[in-house]
Amino acid sequence: MKHLSIDQFRDALICAADDIIASEPKLTEIDTIIGDGDHGTTMKSGFTALKAMLKSSGYESMFDLLRSTGVQLLRVMGGASGVIFGTLFIGGHEAVRNKTEMDADCFIDFFDMSCEAIMKRGKARPGDKTMLDALYPAIEAMKERRKASGDMRDIMDAAAEGAKAGAQSSADMLPKVGRSKNFRERGIGYPDPGAVSVSIIFSSMAEYLHSI
Repeated sequence: MKHLSIDQFRDALICAADDIIASEPKLTEIDTIIGDGDHGTTMKSGFTALKAMLKSSGYESMFDLLRSTGVQLLRVMGGASGVIFGTLFIGGHEAVRNKTEMDADCFIDFFDMSCEAIMKRGKARPGDKTMLDALYPAIEAMKERRKASGDMRDIMDAAAEGAKAGAQSSADMLPKVGRSKNFRERGIGYPDPGAVSVSIIFSSMAEYLHSI
């Protein structure tokens, strides 16, 4: 599978939305321990609205699809989570402008640019115990896998594996930014809920690609 079409990416996002919605209890439990407890419900609200939008709309370009995705999350979720997860799907827009499909290089470039935009906007870096601790390893894993394969299933598998490992490693990190930094040492032993959410998104998209 060398390319991902608009409809395939839309359907992959719908699968991700389903899994985020189903994961609300887990995300809420984690965030109740090391945050303000609303990450799960915020993600559920945002991705429920996103799923409804994606199922009822058509898109002529990847840019339209991903911009609409990011704007919807920003609009519904609000707050820091809305900004960050909205930027996840808006920040790399120049990589997909005028494109009706994505190959491995375009997919990697898109998320690489989004990661940079998130770091700039959120004033955070990998290692600060944020969603970047899943996103950055996902991108690095994709880049490494790309050396051997341009197959989109392989690239998505690498993203899922990298994000999962990154989310797990965030449990050992001391929170340095956001509200969780107030918990300091009490945050050690629990993964960052935003990183877990990123891991769910990539794992869901990888699972979808293997189903088609």
